[in-house]
Amino acid sequence: MDVPTVVDLSVRCLAVDGGLPATASPGYVEGRYAGPGVTAVGAFHDGTLIAAGSVREAGGSIVVTGQVDPSHRGRGIGTALLDRLLETARRRAGDLRVETESLTPQADAVFGARGLRRTFAEDVMRRDLSAPFPRAQLPSGVVLAEWSDDNHPEFFEAYRISFADRPGFPGWSRSRWTDWTAGDDDFRPPYSLLARSADGSPIGFVTCARDFLIQVGTAPSWRRRGLGRCLALTALTRMRAAGENEAFLDVNANNPASAALFRSLGFQPLARRARYEPA
Repeated sequence: MDVPTVVDLSVRCLAVDGGLPATASPGYVEGRYAGPGVTAVGAFHDGTLIAAGSVREAGGSIVVTGQVDPSHRGRGIGTALLDRLLETARRRAGDLRVETESLTPQADAVFGARGLRRTFAEDVMRRDLSAPFPRAQLPSGVVLAEWSDDNHPEFFEAYRISFADRPGFPGWSRSRWTDWTAGDDDFRPPYSLLARSADGSPIGFVTCARDFLIQVGTAPSWRRRGLGRCLALTALTRMRAAGENEAFLDVNANNPASAALFRSLGFQPLARRARYEPA
């Protein structure tokens, strides 16, 4: 089962289920369906790949993922594929995790029937950058600065104070968060902005990759003042000026306040990403 064949299947699934376009890219597919330590399984019909799944190691866990061509669903193929993958995964040492980039009600039911519970979910949203932007005004005294080698520790501090009160806050070190944020070629420093108060303290931030808002956060004492809205809109404006046509983001399903903010900025939901673990 070669990568281009799985990419073709991913494109067909993406067209129906929605989600991030990157999940159908060759690089993304290769990382999950090929390479050392990956066990991949496929189902074919008349020479066409109609279902694919894999078992791989990631971060100390044994991760299962899979997809079924929309035109071949409802026939038990996905259930049989999941059972095969779970059997393979349980022969490996590590905590079991099942991931999906585009959760459907049918998949959720199958996961539940196999004794899996959802432990994480986030909604993928998209905005057309050609559509007009709403107005936003930066709070008085607040100054914005682009990401740089000198100020990225302040970005981390803004991240820490913005998200420390969120459920599941990982408590990462500065180096780990910085590598996760800026360690990819798609990271865009000109769109990634730090907000400082009049006394120079970091109070909010937005980080961005190509056509993607990675994170937006504001310090608790600065919430409901329009700062997060202004940070996001400034980043989107810079994206559009650089020639990008659309923007994506994902927001945790247990964060309705952020979801409402992004809807007010013109983002529309596309799909739900989710992780499952044994109950």
